[in-house]
Amino acid sequence: MAGQFSTTGANAALDAVTGRATQTARTTYLALLTAAPTDSTTLATMAELTTPGQSGYARQPVTWTAPTSDPSSTSNSSAITYGPFTADLGNVTHCALVSASTGTAGDLLAYWSLDSARDPASGDSIQFAAGALVLTCD
Repeated sequence: MAGQFSTTGANAALDAVTGRATQTARTTYLALLTAAPTDSTTLATMAELTTPGQSGYARQPVTWTAPTSDPSSTSNSSAITYGPFTADLGNVTHCALVSASTGTAGDLLAYWSLDSARDPASGDSIQFAAGALVLTCD
């Protein structure tokens, strides 16, 4: 599934490319969302599935492949698994790449619309296969 950068993510990319600001390597996390974010959505305003650390849900770290060329793109390098959940948590329609494992201090960098919504029940898990999340700069 093709993702798109948030305004914060696009600005960070432009700062890095132009040398205006140095970007350092960091761990990024995938959050599950129950509603569509916008380019200006923040961690404080995103509609996350539930509070990380509750009901078997936690934001998951994501590792990325080296960028390909023309168009430049990257994707998650390994499977990402959530759960099993310990409660019925709601309908997951989107996911977001964020810079914090918990809380609202951090940045929403990019987001994806799921190909099909997922409504996990207690005992269920959600998994994204390696290569499922794609980010492209053209």
